[in-house]
Amino acid sequence: MRLVLQMVSWRFFVFVLSLFFVVACGSETIPLTGTVTDAYTGKPVASAVVQVGSAKAMTDAKGAYSIERWQRTADFQVTSADYEVVTIKFAERKWPDTLTAADTKIDVVIRPNVIRGVVNDAWTKKPLAGVVIKASDTISMTTGADGQYVLQGVPESFTLNAIYPEYVPFSAPVSKTTQQDIALANGNLSGTIKDQYSNAPLSDVVITAGDVTGKTDAKGAYQLKNVVARADVNYSLEGYATQKIDASTTATIDVTLRPDVLKGTIVSGADGAPVHHATIIATDDMTKSAQATVRIDGTDGVFTLKGIPETGFLQILAPGYRKLVLPIKPGAIPSEFKLEPFEPKALYVTAAVASNTELMQKFFQHIDDTELNAIVIDLKSDLRDDLGLVYYDSQVPLVKELGLSKPHYDIHAVLAEAKKRNIYTIARVHMFSHDNVLAEAKPEWAAQDRIKGGIFYDYPTATIKYAWLDPFNENVWDYNIALSEEAALAGFDEINFDYIRFPSLEFGANDAQRLKLSKEDVTSEQRFDNIKKVLNRAQPKINAAGAFLSVDVFGFTTEGPMGMIGQSLPIMAETTDYVCPMVYPSHYGAGYMGFDNPAAHPYDIILGTMQLGLKQIPDTRARLRPWLQDFTLVWVPDNMIVQYGAPELKAQIKAVADAKTGAGWQLYSSDNTYTYEALTP
Repeated sequence: MRLVLQMVSWRFFVFVLSLFFVVACGSETIPLTGTVTDAYTGKPVASAVVQVGSAKAMTDAKGAYSIERWQRTADFQVTSADYEVVTIKFAERKWPDTLTAADTKIDVVIRPNVIRGVVNDAWTKKPLAGVVIKASDTISMTTGADGQYVLQGVPESFTLNAIYPEYVPFSAPVSKTTQQDIALANGNLSGTIKDQYSNAPLSDVVITAGDVTGKTDAKGAYQLKNVVARADVNYSLEGYATQKIDASTTATIDVTLRPDVLKGTIVSGADGAPVHHATIIATDDMTKSAQATVRIDGTDGVFTLKGIPETGFLQILAPGYRKLVLPIKPGAIPSEFKLEPFEPKALYVTAAVASNTELMQKFFQHIDDTELNAIVIDLKSDLRDDLGLVYYDSQVPLVKELGLSKPHYDIHAVLAEAKKRNIYTIARVHMFSHDNVLAEAKPEWAAQDRIKGGIFYDYPTATIKYAWLDPFNENVWDYNIALSEEAALAGFDEINFDYIRFPSLEFGANDAQRLKLSKEDVTSEQRFDNIKKVLNRAQPKINAAGAFLSVDVFGFTTEGPMGMIGQSLPIMAETTDYVCPMVYPSHYGAGYMGFDNPAAHPYDIILGTMQLGLKQIPDTRARLRPWLQDFTLVWVPDNMIVQYGAPELKAQIKAVADAKTGAGWQLYSSDNTYTYEALTP
């Protein structure tokens, strides 16, 4: 009995003691609840384990958890795969004596500490095995055959690196992310570079890819490493057009470089002698000015032209020769260029005649039927009522702005007909005189009349007046040069400047007192220099447009410079292709060259003036090509009038041939009537 009582007492004691421990350990009766969310995405984390002491719970799909019995003294811990462990020490937390549901709601944010991804070849898109992926010196791994990697224990922000032999290293800052796929580009760039035309390997080609540079070897091969900037890889070599290539998706590029420097020698097709003076131009279109140009003077015919386009046309302009035009393409360009000697033999027609299609056809036919091979056509009117008006539909901006052109003739149709007949075409441009419409549209560009006021005019007769533009005014230069360029690009073979001089002050006793230019008290040298500046600006532009430049000069310039008008053969011959003295025998006074009436001695006057002119320009760029008289001058005393016909014209032509100028001649008749019977078939 005593034993039974003792046993009962012991069991009661254990029960009471157990009850005491439960109360004493603080096991709570209010459930512990909350949600677990991702620190980067803010989304709930499912299947996270929440544990307080020995009590555990797992979050549901919404990240929620609930623990019924828990102790305030136990550690609260949240764990989940790929996340950093979060621990809260409840023992250190201040709890109220009496807990409510609000006190036991604990939401937890856990941070991912794993990053994963796939490393692929940037071009093939195939996975790369063996790539070393590093987040730090202690966190790294190597990709497997599938190119995948997983780095565990990474911080919130770090620099992710990927290293693979022969590939451009990858390095990028990452923050708050768990996925980073990497595309590695091959860092090598290699290939062979050859000449586009000859297919020969090119050495010393400089290859530049960002800050990485290299050169080709003797076999034209190159190899660059660690190339990062691949979008614009430059290949350059002196004498070749630079190539820019996108190498973003390849490690091997073979390149052909196109030579853009042309070297050659120009010779006469007649005897093989070197041509000393020429302009060589290259353009991608015959209707555009040159992209590349070079001028040679006094050389042995050798030239170097840099910057030629890939396709287009090469043109060689040498005074005394036909212009040579060749297509720019492989196999079409020789190293020696043979030019055909050419002597233009031209007649002149006004713009008014050019506007009459039927008349022009007759002139073209006369040229076809005789030794003539060229025609001079006015661009501007030579009529009193519209003197200087451009007689075709010019597109020069200033001409259009001022309304100084009318479509009286179709310049393209006229040129097409001439080309069809192989007729050399020359566009005559009035420079500083015989352009009343420009002077009156822009009086501030004109010479001024100091006595009468307004524009300075020449008055050859009471009913004729010729306005003078100021030769110092550069606007006048540019106006006429622009018109000349347009004509050249339209297809004229040559541009002829007339009135490229200062006023001669020959029509009125007080002309010198009346004339006022923008610069006064100028010397002969200053006038010569001004004309030279005009031509220095004009000739390169006109040549670049594919045309020769010629200038008309007074006949007396064959004897020496004329300071009053600013014309000097030696000076002007350096900046033109042809100098055209107006050596009309009837214009020389009694006693010239020992003749009482020079008009009666056309052969002697032309031969003598040509010989004088050639002495002044023995080896200059420009050739001497005279204007010949095919008219009877009646503005002289009756005893000085010489009727000009076939004998007089034949004599002049023979004199030019005997003088051996080698540049032809051009016939002048103000009313455009010519003595065709004097010309050989």
